[in-house]
Amino acid sequence: MSLITRIFSLDLRSIALFRVLLGFLLLCDLLLRSFDLSDFYTDAGVLPRHDLLTISNKWYWSLHAAGGELWWQILLFTIAGIAAVALIVGYRSKLVALVSFVLLASLLNRNGLILQGGDQLLVVMCFWSLFLPLGARYSFDASLLPEFQHNPNSNVRREDIVQSYFSVATIVIVFQVLYLYIFTAIMKTGDAWLVRFDAAFYAVSLQHFATPIATWIKQFPPLLGLATRYVIAVEFVAPLLVLCPFFWPWIRLTGLLLLASLHVAFLLMLNIGLFPLIDFMALSLLLPGAAWAMVKKNKQQKPTITRFNSIRLYYDKDCGFCLKMCLILRTFLLSTDTEIHPAQQFPKIYSIMEKENSWVVTDEHNQPHIHWYAMVLLFSARTAFKPIAWIMSFPPLLWAGNKMYRWVANNRGLMGTLSHRFVPYRNLTVKSTIVGSLTAAFMFYVITSYNVYSLPQVKQSMPAHVYQIAKTARLDQRWDMFAPYPLTTSIYVLLPGKLRNGTAVNLYPKTSDDAAWKPPERYYSLYEGYRWRKYFGRINSHSNNAVRSALGSYLCKSWNDQPRPIDTQLATFEIYFVKHHTNTDSLPKKESRHRAWRHWCYPEFADT
Repeated sequence: MSLITRIFSLDLRSIALFRVLLGFLLLCDLLLRSFDLSDFYTDAGVLPRHDLLTISNKWYWSLHAAGGELWWQILLFTIAGIAAVALIVGYRSKLVALVSFVLLASLLNRNGLILQGGDQLLVVMCFWSLFLPLGARYSFDASLLPEFQHNPNSNVRREDIVQSYFSVATIVIVFQVLYLYIFTAIMKTGDAWLVRFDAAFYAVSLQHFATPIATWIKQFPPLLGLATRYVIAVEFVAPLLVLCPFFWPWIRLTGLLLLASLHVAFLLMLNIGLFPLIDFMALSLLLPGAAWAMVKKNKQQKPTITRFNSIRLYYDKDCGFCLKMCLILRTFLLSTDTEIHPAQQFPKIYSIMEKENSWVVTDEHNQPHIHWYAMVLLFSARTAFKPIAWIMSFPPLLWAGNKMYRWVANNRGLMGTLSHRFVPYRNLTVKSTIVGSLTAAFMFYVITSYNVYSLPQVKQSMPAHVYQIAKTARLDQRWDMFAPYPLTTSIYVLLPGKLRNGTAVNLYPKTSDDAAWKPPERYYSLYEGYRWRKYFGRINSHSNNAVRSALGSYLCKSWNDQPRPIDTQLATFEIYFVKHHTNTDSLPKKESRHRAWRHWCYPEFADT
């Protein structure tokens, strides 16, 4: 049992890091999607709701599909953004994690044509975060425990504080993180992975994925052959190292570093959006407590630690809001050993507070700092926040900061009322429940079954209940990145059209079918972003013509809704995809093109 606990316990500091990274990535994802908010998520875009119904899985649900107007999407995006920020700082962590999961799953279900593996992993990890004590460390939730109201130093220098968390859910989550590597390795059955070992060469040859580094490294096929062997070996071996209870924690850290090395390579060589960063986020959850102990020991050996640990905060004991602010600032900017005291207990400090109408912060020389200057001192105490402290000390911001501080000091009553309503002292439970454990165990069965039945080697049909539950909970997952073999073609789109008067136009000016036009060496610039690249790929391969018809209607509206003479209205256009086929013989790539769709904007131009 001790070995099982060692393997499957999660450190509360690692959970806190995971929470911060999860919130940050949710925020980044929302920001990137917002640039195409109307195009991808409204009825005026490329997939109106009546077309979504023809291609969407019946077990998918979506709040985003409840309205087709732009304002509705802006509202939901705003709520999701607020929840993501709250998750970063750990404010009511459980509640905002639930809101984040519901809105993310809803968003993914609104338009599946633009999704990739990173989206799968993000929503899956968001779901499993609901089973973790996300706010146990480095959070608003941990700052405002009821015991701190009467004794803000009750945890100072306590060595018996538990830092690990073990439950049925942590067992499931460890396996969930590793399933990405285990099942993608099992799915890599093609000769490119197991016989010729040229899968990495094909991957970096994908001109619509490749970065400049990938283009450069393509000239070293033997090195890429070794890289292929490395990838498949790491995906099989590293999960075993992560699960190994012996030589702890070095074997676990070795396995995590090996997995992280894959994502560093992907980040450098492939334009795949946030996917590698989402993988880093998932792996951060598995960092053992020993890693944090080593970091802490290393910090304690630095000369700056004396200054860091010598800071003291003094507040007005009659101001509940002031104490809460000190507790929150200690959590995020200082050490948990930092002492917080009522100024009234120290006559010299109290006289400064009374004279300046300000809190007081003392440094390592016992020199007092007040107003906004004290805030600058706190930010400068932690290395990661020193740049922010430098910006805060810029004269205009220093003036604005002092003005803001004086306003807050003069309105303590209002701030106290608001903090009592929105930032109350709350108990924090770091304990699993029977309902949570049973739910996690059942969902473990669901995700394991779903992954197994998704393997090409398994010929039986997936049980209906597994399929339905996985789809509804948005835990459906298929880790088939570059499996069973990598893509062997680079692709870009052409959209030639004709106006009513017969004039030829190009509806996609990033590419051209003009004989004088030559595509760039890397095709990524031919797309507005990785979502659009994924979208056009699905337009090419999707079995349902509704997706191509929806794009056709979108392009017709985009052109013809503009004020223009009738004879210059768009009449027809075609969707072509140009493919360049990779070979390993150092020969020029062969080109092929096919027409995926022909669309008419007005009935009189329909095919007869």
